[in-house]
Amino acid sequence: MSSCRWLIRLLIIFVASFEAQAKIYTTPILAEANDLLYTSPALSLDMTERYLDQRRLSPTTDSSRVHNNDEADHTVRTPLSTINALQIKAKAYSLLNQPKPAITAIQDAVNLADKETLTFSGLESKLILAEIYWSNQHDSSKAMKMLDQIDTAISNPAHSMMKSQIQRLQYQSLMQRAMIESGTNHAMQATKRFTRAKRYLVNLDDTQEQIHYHLVVGKHFLDHGHFDMALDRLLSGYWLAVENDDKAQTALANYELAVLFEKRKVLDKSLEHATQAGEFFEHYNRTLPLAKTLSLIAAIYEQQGRYNLALVHYFNALDQELQLKRDSRSAELRLNIARVYLHLYNYPKAEQYLQHARLLATQSGNENTLAAAQILQGKLELAQSKLDAAVSTLQTGLIAANRLGDQDLQLEGEELLSLAFEQQGDFYHALLSQRRYEQLFGTKRQAQVKSNVEVFKQQQRMLERSIHLEELERQQFENEKSLYKQKNSIIVLFCLLLLISAILLRRNHTAKQLQARLMKLRNDFYTHPRSGLRNLRMLTVKLPSSLQQSSANFEQWHLGEIINEPLSDRLRFALFEVPFLKHIYLQHGYQQGLDMERQFGEYLNKQVCEPARLYHFSDAMFLYIEPNSRLDSAPEQLAHSLQQLVDRFVENKQLDNRVRIGMAEYPFLPRAYTAINDHELLDILLMATNAAREASKLETGSQWVHFSAIDAAPAASFASDNIRRACSQGIDNGLIKVQSSSTYDIRWNNDHVSDKNVI
Repeated sequence: MSSCRWLIRLLIIFVASFEAQAKIYTTPILAEANDLLYTSPALSLDMTERYLDQRRLSPTTDSSRVHNNDEADHTVRTPLSTINALQIKAKAYSLLNQPKPAITAIQDAVNLADKETLTFSGLESKLILAEIYWSNQHDSSKAMKMLDQIDTAISNPAHSMMKSQIQRLQYQSLMQRAMIESGTNHAMQATKRFTRAKRYLVNLDDTQEQIHYHLVVGKHFLDHGHFDMALDRLLSGYWLAVENDDKAQTALANYELAVLFEKRKVLDKSLEHATQAGEFFEHYNRTLPLAKTLSLIAAIYEQQGRYNLALVHYFNALDQELQLKRDSRSAELRLNIARVYLHLYNYPKAEQYLQHARLLATQSGNENTLAAAQILQGKLELAQSKLDAAVSTLQTGLIAANRLGDQDLQLEGEELLSLAFEQQGDFYHALLSQRRYEQLFGTKRQAQVKSNVEVFKQQQRMLERSIHLEELERQQFENEKSLYKQKNSIIVLFCLLLLISAILLRRNHTAKQLQARLMKLRNDFYTHPRSGLRNLRMLTVKLPSSLQQSSANFEQWHLGEIINEPLSDRLRFALFEVPFLKHIYLQHGYQQGLDMERQFGEYLNKQVCEPARLYHFSDAMFLYIEPNSRLDSAPEQLAHSLQQLVDRFVENKQLDNRVRIGMAEYPFLPRAYTAINDHELLDILLMATNAAREASKLETGSQWVHFSAIDAAPAASFASDNIRRACSQGIDNGLIKVQSSSTYDIRWNNDHVSDKNVI
């Protein structure tokens, strides 16, 4: 009896070890279901469920049936066949993106294996469970915990497994750990584990596993930006799949190659591989990979500028994702559709799909899509010239991208933010954003350079398999020599670039300093030191050009070149004196006088708005200029306005509110626009202001005097070296009309006599 049990155990080990070398199913229906697993998972699932439903599990007491061939009896199934069926069922559910029934099925397989003490099958089922935790639920902690249990069981010397079984389990455990580490951004650890797993792969003698290894490692290198090494692995897996007529893995290789060529911007090759993959997935109704492939094809069309085709494929991919009910992917596709509509300048549609994408991403907790949506929203607002909103949105998106560590999204955001600041005229912040962009680009470039070193090593290994060692050594020498020359050239060019950049930055900094200094000097030069208003220097610069422009417009109207009289070019001048500015220093001291004059200047600067202008003419005198488009406006209106300005300032300050105002218009002579120049006009204003001062000596309160030449006043009457004398004579002869607030007669001969005395 004991010898019989030993024979049964040996038979179990033999059959299990045979299956460890290559998965061979003793039941044809399971073999067919396994073959259909990666082409038609739904059909494979149906066949497996019919197998489990139509057959009963053989009694556990019948130990001779544990590994018996089911062909002899179509009404029962052995525990091993049942475990195999449950494994196929779990894989099918996993491929159909139904993790819950997949976990239930594989748990049943684990429990049955433990009950029947089938150690290898139980550990194999646990590997499938760990794969479901990672690939379907993205739960790395559960997957790693399960793999730890498997490794502990493998290292247990009490198990009854053969070396080949242990090697297969160790290989699959290493591969799953490497895939999880690759997916969690532990690229170096993943690469090391893939290298260790390859040692076990050599002993497995399983072509499908070799294809799978090349594709998984190629995807790992692709995900982490090592494109040349990814190309080597993916092409090896592709041709090996083609040679073995493995259509499912050929389609997967086509898809990964399409992604690779798309990232390398070889769009025609990418479209070719993506189309082949899409045809396979569409033929076998593989919804999940078909949605990814359609999205990739749409992205290729988008980069080629074929936006209508891109929209068609994005919408087709969106239909597939809606069937799968994956909100996260639906949000990404809506984001892509919004970007295409933005390319087509259809801003309402872009905004609509952008809002949908943001809503779905929020519901699914997809932070990457939310960050990308913020950047795209900023790009849309920038296109709509909503610069303030674009800056705010882009800054929010950059914060999210920085938190997620998405370098490509940060590069896009910094580039757009720099453009937004530039359009705002904020060149300082635009430069800062551009510098951050360059820093990120430099970091990415350094990673690519580091990757190129690994690429070179991989290329060397590829050459060793294809040419003789002597030829390889010669090419290696030539490559190293060329690389050395390129390195030296790059170093020289880089140093030159740094030097030129430093010079340009220094010159730019110096230019900005000089510009700022020039602006400060200009402001100081043209600003009164006490009041802060524009001073006499600014008046002497601006006044001649203003008068010249006004005269030119009137001459064009007079000659018929302008139909309507240019009323807005008439200028009214008011030179007013504020006596309290003289007395404040004597009454209250120098410091308080300075403060009061500064306050008065700031007050006037706020009150006088464009197009009117105000200049600090002398210590207590100010020149006010405004367009005089209303011909019938009385001078006392302007005098009253100036009086109100002073009254509001001196209110509650116990200061003298008297004002002496002299007023005149330009052109002064209606028939001779250029007869009076800027200096003569100022003399006329000073003469009028002096008359107002004299009047204030005779009467209390503010006084004003207004000069205006009659319409028939000849220019010859004012052609004199002394405009004050000419004005006095003009007043005597009735050529100048004088209006005043004073009730006393003004004696102009005194002014004329004083001019003689000065002469």
